[in-house]
Amino acid sequence: MGRIISSIWQTIDGVIDASTMDNWFAPFHSDERGEYINETIHDCEAMLYGRVTYEMLSGYWSQQKDNAFGVADKLNNTKKYVVSKSLKEANWGETTIIDGDVAEEIRKIKQTTKGNILIQGSASIVNLLLQEKLLDVLKLLTNPHIVGSGKRLFESELNQQLVLTHEKQIDNGVIISTYKPKY
Repeated sequence: MGRIISSIWQTIDGVIDASTMDNWFAPFHSDERGEYINETIHDCEAMLYGRVTYEMLSGYWSQQKDNAFGVADKLNNTKKYVVSKSLKEANWGETTIIDGDVAEEIRKIKQTTKGNILIQGSASIVNLLLQEKLLDVLKLLTNPHIVGSGKRLFESELNQQLVLTHEKQIDNGVIISTYKPKY
């Protein structure tokens, strides 16, 4: 059975808004952070996205043919699932659209996948997986910046205890925290 691992990049105040990443993500780049992101992407058998994250990533990465940043080939050639009621086509590599009972479909994917299933971004999916007790690991890459407003990871009425299994500070004050939900 596969493990579902969520990797989220956020600010100290929990903002994950991609439209402001130039302010809170880009200034904290380091080789160490790049290695972490690269390892996380390469350590999966499948990827799971919400529609917004899928469209944002597919538009860029599907055009990368020279294995940009060492991850383009992995992103373009790994089996992907996208949760969407409105998306009619998903042309980024081998992608399956999930538009029915999302929790049930993800349970089936988890049962039939041997390795890790990576979720990047896709806050609404992460929240659903926590509610349905399907998320195995939550990795937070927290950049030392306060934005004050924008889309946040946890905006629903979610009540979930987590166990910190690993924490590491890397260059530029970025913290990587790994949690396991306590179901």
